[in-house]
Amino acid sequence: MGRATIKDIARHLKINPSTVSRALRDHPDVSKKKKEEIKELAEKLGYKPNQNAINLRRGKSGIIGLIIPEITHYFFPGLIKAIEQTVHDKGFQLLILQSNENVEREIQNAEICEQLGVDGILVSLTQHSSDCSHFQRIEESGIPVIYFDRISGNPGSYKVSMDGEQAAFEAMNYLLTKHPSFNKVAGMFGDERYSITNERISGFRRALFEHGIKPVPTMFHFAHNAKEAELIFETFWKSKKHPELLFMMTDEIFEGVLKASHRLKLNLPREMKMVLMSDGMLPELCEFKIPFVKTSGFRLGQEACSLLFRLMDKEQPSPKPGTFFIETPFVNPD
Repeated sequence: MGRATIKDIARHLKINPSTVSRALRDHPDVSKKKKEEIKELAEKLGYKPNQNAINLRRGKSGIIGLIIPEITHYFFPGLIKAIEQTVHDKGFQLLILQSNENVEREIQNAEICEQLGVDGILVSLTQHSSDCSHFQRIEESGIPVIYFDRISGNPGSYKVSMDGEQAAFEAMNYLLTKHPSFNKVAGMFGDERYSITNERISGFRRALFEHGIKPVPTMFHFAHNAKEAELIFETFWKSKKHPELLFMMTDEIFEGVLKASHRLKLNLPREMKMVLMSDGMLPELCEFKIPFVKTSGFRLGQEACSLLFRLMDKEQPSPKPGTFFIETPFVNPD
């Protein structure tokens, strides 16, 4: 036997399908006794409501689109988990699309969401996305779009992010305050094309200025992945001009530093004091304690998704467009 339908239930009970439909929706026109009879048979026959049909009647797809540049083993798993959890709890389905840092792929993903008639979109832009007209067109059609992490510069859009400049400042300021006699410092940053990288460089610089340290080019190192971070760290350590204090802007960079320090048989953090911006997982697994600013992908996903559903709820007043920042608490394991 195929999937049970409302018509099957109606045929068994010799009643009108509309009566079955109203009973399953607890409509007051149907008596309590008749509702119980219908629901008991529906359960016996294994009836499940057709969600696609329900969404069609409501004029909704029941789908939320999530577009991300890539799925790395840090940050994005927690973010996806938070979004999937919220979307599921709201009775929607999640469509995850990856742009692979390619603008054309991102445009295609936006078109897929548009063709499927998704009810809302969450997007983290590629590193090359300067023109967001492909999303602005969707917004103008009435579908809310939330930018997160890598966000749009459009002042009329909704964005959820972290204050990367302030977070980097707090991290480096902590290190310089705790070790005032140390002035040989360095920062290891991600791709210099990213706005989030430049924000964190700005916070790093501000901390140096406040402690009377003049930034020079040799203090700034850029690694696009853990392997590059590993090679950079090993190179400046072997140069015998290594820093006393080190700032790292991502878990991926910290991973590379750990691999290099293990191969070099360094005693960290005794031989170098460090601070990190992290989702929190890697510091917990580390064999030594390291202070870090918590940049939670899970929390970012929760806030972005919450804002999206607020915009989708037509009965609630929508917040004004702008950037909504999540908290980035400092974690001191000492």
